[in-house]
Amino acid sequence: MKGKPKILYVYAFNSSFIRKDKELLEGNFDLVPLFFNPLPRWKTPFSLLTQGFQILFNLRRTKAIVCQFAGFHTVLPVLIGKVSRTKTSIILLGAECHNYPGIQHGNFRKKGLAWATKISFKYASQLLPIDDSLVNFENTYDDSEPKHQGFIGLLPSLTTKYQVIPHGFDSAIFKPAEQFNHSNSFITVSSSVAPPVFQRKGIDLILKTAPLFPQCNFTILCKNDYLEESELPNNVKLLQAVPYEKLPEILSAHSFYLQVSIAEGLPNALCEAMLCGCIPIGSNAFAIPYIIENTGFIVKKRTVEALAQQIKLALESNNKIELSKAARKRIIENFPLEFRIQKLPIAILN
Repeated sequence: MKGKPKILYVYAFNSSFIRKDKELLEGNFDLVPLFFNPLPRWKTPFSLLTQGFQILFNLRRTKAIVCQFAGFHTVLPVLIGKVSRTKTSIILLGAECHNYPGIQHGNFRKKGLAWATKISFKYASQLLPIDDSLVNFENTYDDSEPKHQGFIGLLPSLTTKYQVIPHGFDSAIFKPAEQFNHSNSFITVSSSVAPPVFQRKGIDLILKTAPLFPQCNFTILCKNDYLEESELPNNVKLLQAVPYEKLPEILSAHSFYLQVSIAEGLPNALCEAMLCGCIPIGSNAFAIPYIIENTGFIVKKRTVEALAQQIKLALESNNKIELSKAARKRIIENFPLEFRIQKLPIAILN
């Protein structure tokens, strides 16, 4: 009996969406995980040497190499794949398609990392971005330069083929409470509140805006490695990051979800919050307005005034229950987990 096709799975981080893809691919392939430890930076040459040996040792009978994210850890996989004629795919998640030097974000703001990313993009068999905005995007939300983002926006001469396959979300796990939450409660999720994430995720903007709405409660779910409680407005609280399985319960306890980021890929927490019935309020950046569409509120400019205006409109809305239901429906119809389960394995081999 013929076994599953063998693939090498290269990753440098262990976030929830990378783990989900790993589990998805394990159902279709004989998957060999190759973890590349990016820290500390001085060990990178040794990590590359180890990675090279791992790939060559496991290359026999390998049908494809799949990389999560792009950077130093994808240079050897794509070059070895090119020489050995093994198909290589890079799943693009966000930062490798960004260049925001003002907030210290994006692969293209550092010469060495930009070089590694360009080489990876050029010699990969294909790129698999999770959203169209990572291909080409023009920033109008804030004053950051350059305005043109995405791998084509930053590298207009790039000819590597690509296919957009969005992340998918499980509506059976992420679901609202039995009754709509009528409280004036807002939540946002961030990996951290330390710079530069503090600015990129718009936490600074939320902290400036929250005092204008003393009747409301704002929760920031994050790893708190930067802020003291005494620095926060009275109606803002920090909630330490919880296990992934606890996230639906936390999200469902809030009426509104804030995603006022400067730069994103396809923000998972926004989609999961919408599945939980949270009414979304998001910035006009990357995939965010497409995800929300007409089920919530879009902040056109990165100012306190613009965010406050959309919060006010959300609070005064007389169809909150309908918006909550529409937000959940939007994710179920446009970002089903089944779509990624079906499309990603096909794209990797074909």
